[in-house]
Amino acid sequence: MSKVTENKINVLITGSSGLIGSSLVPLLNTHGYNVYTLSRTPNASSPYWNIQAKEIQLNGHPNPDIIIHLAGENIAKSRWTDQVKEKISKSRLQSTQLIVDYINNSDTPPNLFICASAIGFYGNSGQQPVDEESVKGTDFVSQLASQWEYVSQQVDQTKTRVVNIRTGIVLSKKDGALAKMLTPFKMGVGGRIGSGKQMMSWIDLQDELNAILFIMQHNSLSGPINLVAPNPVDNKTFSVILANTLKRPCIFPLPALMIKILFAQMGEELLLSSTNVRPTKLIKAGFKFKYELLEGSLKSQLA
Repeated sequence: MSKVTENKINVLITGSSGLIGSSLVPLLNTHGYNVYTLSRTPNASSPYWNIQAKEIQLNGHPNPDIIIHLAGENIAKSRWTDQVKEKISKSRLQSTQLIVDYINNSDTPPNLFICASAIGFYGNSGQQPVDEESVKGTDFVSQLASQWEYVSQQVDQTKTRVVNIRTGIVLSKKDGALAKMLTPFKMGVGGRIGSGKQMMSWIDLQDELNAILFIMQHNSLSGPINLVAPNPVDNKTFSVILANTLKRPCIFPLPALMIKILFAQMGEELLLSSTNVRPTKLIKAGFKFKYELLEGSLKSQLA
């Protein structure tokens, strides 16, 4: 079937039920893209995929001009046992390998493949600023992000531009980290986590979506791209600004020892580690953030 549907650019998205995907689909529709998603449930009329069976069926939908791969097991769902870490890894690596094989075996491969990644790539880098030129870390999330990106880069890049979006903490009151923090802070029992010195590299959901659209429209961008706001803050500052926005106190710290007891390795790598990330490639390409400062993002969502 022709790749052109009413002269629109065809975009195939995985992970469309997640925080980013569920908001990205309507945004792209409003910008004139022809968007369709991959479901895990076999359907006679809609695109679906079976990762274990290594199968992708478009069911009459046009070959995509762009594939955006956002699917993956929730990394913060539960403590990281060996079985959980294996599930997290397989959900990313196997699904990405399936898409890579699909692209490389296609007679009409997409022009662009955007694959999710994470700023966990850099590991616990303390206060030291890092950007796309920095080396990877050594912990589980770093190794996973590195492997994930390596698989995606196996696409034939003479035909398909590949971008790895290293996303930071996406702020949305509907879901994700901010949504989980709202209840204790609204109750007045919120506070810093651990020492509060760990850097939090965040991005407003709207800027995340706009950055993906920007990448789609700028052919010069490829490889890893950090999707974070240009002004990260430490956890103590984040907690104070959130509490002030909600007009609540910020006086109940959550000790690092408690984090380690409750969440073990997951808590250490996701809550206590520090990653001071800069969106160097986006800024050099001319992307303009709507929310450069944390106060603006939180006030727009919560005030």
